[in-house]
Amino acid sequence: MATHPLDDSLASGPALLRHKALFEPSNTPFRSSHHSALPVRRLWQYLVKQEQIQETFIRNIFTKKRDQNELVEDGNENVKYSVMEEPSYNQIEADLGYPGGKARIIHKESDIITAFAINKANRNCLVIASTHDIQELDVSSILATQILTWIDDETESEAKGGDEFLVIHTREDFNTAHGTTPYTHSSLGTPINMPWLGSLQTGRGASVLIKRNINNVRRMTSHPTLPYYLTGAQDGSVRMFEWGHSQQIICFRSPGNSRVTRIRFNYQGNKFGIVDADGALSLWQTNTTGNAPKPYLTLQCHNKTAHDFVFVGSSSLIATAGLSTDNRNVCLWDTLVTPVNSLVHAFNCHETGATVLALAPKQQLLISGGRKGWICVLDLAQRSQRQSFQAHDSPVKALAVDPTEGCFISGSAEGNIKIWSLFTHGLLHTFPNEHARQSIFRNLGTGVMQIEAGPANHVFSCGADGTMKMRVLPDRFSSSWRSDARLVL
Repeated sequence: MATHPLDDSLASGPALLRHKALFEPSNTPFRSSHHSALPVRRLWQYLVKQEQIQETFIRNIFTKKRDQNELVEDGNENVKYSVMEEPSYNQIEADLGYPGGKARIIHKESDIITAFAINKANRNCLVIASTHDIQELDVSSILATQILTWIDDETESEAKGGDEFLVIHTREDFNTAHGTTPYTHSSLGTPINMPWLGSLQTGRGASVLIKRNINNVRRMTSHPTLPYYLTGAQDGSVRMFEWGHSQQIICFRSPGNSRVTRIRFNYQGNKFGIVDADGALSLWQTNTTGNAPKPYLTLQCHNKTAHDFVFVGSSSLIATAGLSTDNRNVCLWDTLVTPVNSLVHAFNCHETGATVLALAPKQQLLISGGRKGWICVLDLAQRSQRQSFQAHDSPVKALAVDPTEGCFISGSAEGNIKIWSLFTHGLLHTFPNEHARQSIFRNLGTGVMQIEAGPANHVFSCGADGTMKMRVLPDRFSSSWRSDARLVL
């Protein structure tokens, strides 16, 4: 079977052009002219056009075949990859040490990335926060190419211990190769500043749309349907912005309040909540106006500190995570009753404090992480603890549930990311040092700061190493957890 288009002039073009060869009617593995081969050819032509399995065809046809010795070496690396050398700031591409994966660093900040939010109205746009500013980015060029254009890199450039490099595509490449994404359509990539290259380059990276000079933003969240996002800062302030607009819409909390530890919208987007370092939860109407807006409800959830919360189903039932002297570190609250009676249930878990929460709504499961690296799986319907296990050797900093609820992802203070089965709670894969600990940032945070799972097996994460990464996980039914990591900044 031919793996290049019939027109040889296209062979040197982007990988997507070569993949057109798959759709040529005469290009099948079945060369026989016998009439019995016709049904098989028709089946082949049907299957290669099915989006759900195109990646399987492309990987098996265009990826270089590897010999048995190389596969054995990969198996050995899978055991050894827990100890790694931290990447330098000048690193362009680095082998992260897990089987089948390389990190393409499109841009890298020298500062910690504390939080991010993805535009739910146009998932090609996201916003990241560092200690000195927040930046809105367009990542459409990265999402459009997905895994297809990286196959060419693996086939032609795969070599152990090879030189580091960055593949830069021109705008003409993207005009040819740019296709649909699992997200909404957006404009093509624009030139971005890559300081280590000394000039502007148009690449497969994110283009900066807007920079806002807002310091020490620690938490962000995006509206579930509209192009708005909230920022929560070290000084306690909470502001709302609209993507693509330079001015803020409103400041809900002014500086001088307790440090914001989490902000989230409810599923409808008409309300949002804030928890802070003093252990308080405040609920707000999104359409609040005026110069001094006030929350419509405030609860003292934990008498030491509060770290996280999630809306459970409707916005009236809320789960919080924090630290209380009575060890009630994960609690359920009913906001429709009086504050004195609002505590529905308290889970006695995470004796040194619960740090993060994630909800699997279809299964009515609440997942919590603690300071000692333990994860608890809580059954909300039965008000009981289903499972508890030590997931990390350091505090659990971030959790996310895959939209299909087949797995969940955890990130730790030491920088590791792990994938877990939501059904068996077994470990599926580990990505060590994904956001490695940086000692100079210890006063602000270490390791993985945030994880978010999106459509099409996309997982976004950011951390104290100054990077944000977009990883495409293999399909949850695959027996091989081998994937590519691309760094987006």
